[in-house]
This record gives sequence, structure tokens and C-alpha cells, in this order.
Amino acid sequence: MLSNSNLDVVLHDRYFVVAHFHFVLRMGAVFGILCGMRLYFPLFTGFVVNKPMAMGSFIGLFSGVNLTFFPLHFAGLHGMPRKVTSYNELYHLWHKVASVGAATRLVSLFLYLFRLAEAIMVHRLCLNTNGGGLLE
Repeated sequence: MLSNSNLDVVLHDRYFVVAHFHFVLRMGAVFGILCGMRLYFPLFTGFVVNKPMAMGSFIGLFSGVNLTFFPLHFAGLHGMPRKVTSYNELYHLWHKVASVGAATRLVSLFLYLFRLAEAIMVHRLCLNTNGGGLLE
């Protein structure tokens, strides 16, 4: 989208660039790492995680990332500048929604780490270590 020169001139020093960069990195790289950990955790440790807790942490992380970075796209489209110490009151709503999303991400990340520790503490053994824990 920013390869279009007309849009790049308008959005260059706006928060849209920051939101888009972090949104793509978080959704692409970090969720890929977390999915890889989900797949290989039973293979490396021999324990499986609680499936409802795994779904809860994924839904929380997914909604938290979207609540954090998606509204900042709109704030950038409305002209919110980058690299300033204080923002206009016009962008207050977007910051509130992004703060709720960041809190959701934090709680979901703790749930994610707790479910990994809980699987080890409870000794929930994997039924099939060859399949990467797919038979839970």
C-alpha cells in the first residue's frame, strides 16, 4: 500500500506506518513462533497442553493484537503524527482501544506461559510423540 507514491507522501510521518509495521510483524512472525511452540512442545517435552486453555490464549492473543494495532491504522489515516511527546485529544479514543488491546495481550501471554508450565507440572503425558502431540 505504501509503494503507491501518492499514499506514501500522505502517510509517511503518520502512525499508520508504525501500526502497519507492528501489525504485520506481530501477526506474521510472533504467531508463527507461538504456533511452532504449540506443535513442537509435546515432541520436545513429552507433555501436552490443556486444549481449552490453548484456545483461550490464542483467542486472547489474536483479539489483543487486533485491538492494539488495528485502531492505530485509523489514527494514522486521520493524521496522528509520529515521534511527538503529546498527542491531540482527537486521538484519545484510539489510544484507549489500543490500551485495552495491550492489556488483553498481556493477560493472554501470561495464560500462554501458564499453560506450558501447567502441562509440565501436571505431567499430562503425550499419547503419540511421533505426531507432535496431535492426538490429545
